[in-house]
Amino acid sequence: MITGGTDGIGRALAHARLDRGDHVVIVGTNRHKGESSLAEAEQKGARGRAAFVSDDLELIDENTRLIEELGARLTRLDLLVLDARCQRVRRAETADGSESDFALSYLSRIPLSHGLRCPLDRADNGVVLTSAAPTDSARRNGTTCSNPGATTSSRP
Repeated sequence: MITGGTDGIGRALAHARLDRGDHVVIVGTNRHKGESSLAEAEQKGARGRAAFVSDDLELIDENTRLIEELGARLTRLDLLVLDARCQRVRRAETADGSESDFALSYLSRIPLSHGLRCPLDRADNGVVLTSAAPTDSARRNGTTCSNPGATTSSRP
């Protein structure tokens, strides 16, 4: 399972694992990017081993829903890659009231790594891989993310 698997490093890793013959669950917020990733998997004959789950990991309830859905669906989980991240130009808060970068890059990783422990334990050597957040250059370069659940704030 790869969070942030619809873009960048997460997407490249998802397709590298599919190329190896692995089954991959791709988690992301953007359905269009998820469908694009599945279409790419289909082109290489790996569609039956790829699944996309749309989830906004900035929100506590969405993390809980994902854990429940995948915990019931997966017999084992060999690799959990926590790669979802987004640097915003302006401070944004989630509907839960958390700062959005913090909620996504840190808070979501705790319930996912603990909540999916049972399928990880059923793997021969279950691994949790966490990627670091990008540097502050995203803010300096004006990089933005779209998330309908986040609200911008004028606070620094």
